[in-house]
Amino acid sequence: MKSFSTIFFLSLFLFSCASSKNVVEVPTWISERPITQSYYVGIASASKYEYPYNAIEIAKENALNSLAREIRVNVSSSSLLSTLQVNHWVEESFESNIQSTVAEDLEGYTLVGTYEDKNEAWVYYQLNKAEYARILENRKRAALGIAYGHYLDAERMVSSGEIPLAIERYLLGLDAMNHYLGELNPYTGDDGVEFQLDRALLNGITESISKLKVTTFINSVELTLEDNYTDQITIGVTYEGEPVAGVPLTYTYARGNISTKTYGIEGVGSVSYSKGSVPFNGRAITTHDGSATLQLQGFDAGTRYSELEVYVDVSDLASILQPLSPLKPLVENINSTPLILPINLEVPKVVVTGRERMFGNSSRSKILIPAVKEALIEKGIEVVTRDTPGALTLKVNADTQLGGGGHGFTTAYLTATIVLKDMEGNTVMQKNFDRVKGIQSGKEQAANEAYRKAAKKVNGRFISQFVDALYK
Repeated sequence: MKSFSTIFFLSLFLFSCASSKNVVEVPTWISERPITQSYYVGIASASKYEYPYNAIEIAKENALNSLAREIRVNVSSSSLLSTLQVNHWVEESFESNIQSTVAEDLEGYTLVGTYEDKNEAWVYYQLNKAEYARILENRKRAALGIAYGHYLDAERMVSSGEIPLAIERYLLGLDAMNHYLGELNPYTGDDGVEFQLDRALLNGITESISKLKVTTFINSVELTLEDNYTDQITIGVTYEGEPVAGVPLTYTYARGNISTKTYGIEGVGSVSYSKGSVPFNGRAITTHDGSATLQLQGFDAGTRYSELEVYVDVSDLASILQPLSPLKPLVENINSTPLILPINLEVPKVVVTGRERMFGNSSRSKILIPAVKEALIEKGIEVVTRDTPGALTLKVNADTQLGGGGHGFTTAYLTATIVLKDMEGNTVMQKNFDRVKGIQSGKEQAANEAYRKAAKKVNGRFISQFVDALYK
């Protein structure tokens, strides 16, 4: 019995000792965050109820994010952003871009410890500040080296007149160092001279764009009826007097009359167009000799004055950047001086002639021909006499036929043909009225009623189609 008791208590003691070894103490860093001057600290947890299968992986991700939040980028008061005084959105975009990439670019951190209980998983990372500073410095040195290579390429391209390609290289240089545009970025070039690389790249972009000049040899564009108010205008782009190939251009002109135009101090103004007019917007690119051809056409009927504006398409030059790059709005605020040319459209001259008959006989009252003249004048057409040079001819021939009658009323039907001919006598357009009905107590009154109905049709789409034919 005594031997059995000894063995029993000895077994109980050994079991107790074994059990105590399996008890894991809760690390102090869970309840008390370590404070250290030498390390960044990232500690985080994840609930096993919310993430029953991967709580430890989620805790690691959260701990890295916590570590990243400890890393702050100080924006110098003399940085590129504040110097340029760019809009608030661009500045926020750079800072957001810098901070959002910290977690993705972390390296050199170590895992200090993990802990789990039945409810949560915990992870503790740390990152040596001196080591991380060294890593960042190496990254920045590499990025600025790439940017400097683009800068040298751009400078060579400017020297050889390849300005669009030079602008692309300047942009690529800024893009290569975009994580550091909130800092000062001195760089020592191959000549041993230190300079601000980001400023040099931006100056290269600004100067290249601003020195592009859009030119032409004419002072205004004159469009004529004979050419159906269409023309091709040749413009050129130069850089310090030399033609530049491959420059993207955007151009615009009002298809209707410009009613008002006001200019500000720097020549930037607002334009009001005639009612219903939609400005035309087009694109072009300069060829090997620095020229581009712009097509002008599609003006609204009755347009007398318009204006052609041609710009260097900076947004196209910046298309090499990613769509959401914060550099895009920065670059698109840089402009060159546009070319502005007045457009004068010759007033169409039309001779209106013809005959109005009533039941085969000449009519004493004229209704349809005066209505045609009035409608043309309202559309901006000049109605002239037969001997006016360069005039078109609009010939009206109309007659009425007697219809049935009854109950004291008479019916008359009008048939008319309106033909527009050019200066050589060729038919431009022809329209017909067929059996326009008039009902009145007498046949002459019925014929006049038919003429009045035809006159109303003239003032609608009917005459508009004639006028539109002059501008197509």
